[in-house]
Amino acid sequence: MTEELIKSYFKKINLKKTPKVGLHFEQKTTPDLIWCVAYTILNITKNDKNKIFSDNEDIRKSSLFNSLMQGYFSKPPQEKAENEYNKVSSYQLGLLTYAGILEKISDRPKKFKVKEFDILEFIAKNDLNASKFLVEYTEKFLKDNDLFEIFNIYKNQPNQENHLKVKDKYWEWAKINTAIKGADRKHTYRVFNKIFNLFCYKNGIPGEDASNMTKGPCPYSFIIYNRENFRDENKPIGMTRQEYIEEILSEIDEIGVVQTLLSKAKNSIKQKYGLDSEIKEVEFDYIPNSGVHVHHILPQSSYPQFSLSKENLISLTPGQHLSLAHDKGNTKQINSKFQIFCLKRKLENIIDSAEKKENFYDFSEFLEMIKSFDSNFEINSNTKPVRVLGYLGKKFSELD
Repeated sequence: MTEELIKSYFKKINLKKTPKVGLHFEQKTTPDLIWCVAYTILNITKNDKNKIFSDNEDIRKSSLFNSLMQGYFSKPPQEKAENEYNKVSSYQLGLLTYAGILEKISDRPKKFKVKEFDILEFIAKNDLNASKFLVEYTEKFLKDNDLFEIFNIYKNQPNQENHLKVKDKYWEWAKINTAIKGADRKHTYRVFNKIFNLFCYKNGIPGEDASNMTKGPCPYSFIIYNRENFRDENKPIGMTRQEYIEEILSEIDEIGVVQTLLSKAKNSIKQKYGLDSEIKEVEFDYIPNSGVHVHHILPQSSYPQFSLSKENLISLTPGQHLSLAHDKGNTKQINSKFQIFCLKRKLENIIDSAEKKENFYDFSEFLEMIKSFDSNFEINSNTKPVRVLGYLGKKFSELD
């Protein structure tokens, strides 16, 4: 799926708003949030075109969705911020339905199925692809709703006067076409900000920061939700903002959020084990000082919800990775016996880390992995590590 196919798709559909029907945009409609929900939907549907899913029972109960909300967006657990989670999922589902990517099957409860898998897969790859989708969607929406001309006036002369004219024009349009109550413009202007900045980002012109124009072209950070988490809170002490942008954020902008986070997780594993394998047994082809690969014990393709979990990452020598972890060097094949041993060793290291009070791993996350790996193994919140070790040891012996 390429950007040209996205453009071709929008040429054949009509995004003209039926007054007060459908959700065309919201204040929490951003590339990183829509990527998060699209990624979750793919994980739920597994490319089944007939799979019907709901927001409450599938999206918001997905361990992948919840781990992304907490791990990337730094949200508290869902039970402590239910309204935040609800807005994130429902707003993205609304826009994806309005755009024709999803089809709404019922209203109470709201149920959906995927209409355009290829586009959903494009969006779900990373936040950058999602931004490309939203940019094209925004332009098409403005054209179909007779708003493009006033936006283009601003594009040609990006000044404060034209900025206010665009804002007023959108307010007049919103009074007719959206469910505005009264004369309070606050919410409408928050929605406008998302639309306006996507348009400005695409065209390399000043955007809107709060109610003011930006001094230069609208930056990528202004169109995503997780703006503060990456661009401010995580900036190391002593590093200037420009250094942070050049050294850290450039990686995010180049390969997207998921790969950036995965790279950071893998690097933390490498550093913890001194660029050495966690499996040093000679019978498992350990060769000292031979380099290190970081391997997903439960493969990403089958268990995407654990793709960023350090509990699912293990350092191996290149030989162990390519010859043992993947059967006969085929990276699409998993050596089941070695996989069990990797799970066992990882749990041993999780226990060791906990005893040292390092706060590096989360045993509950490892339990979630085991639940998904073998649903027949009964696990609850009181399950102790020693019981899981015994289970893994028995599984390993059975494969002899």
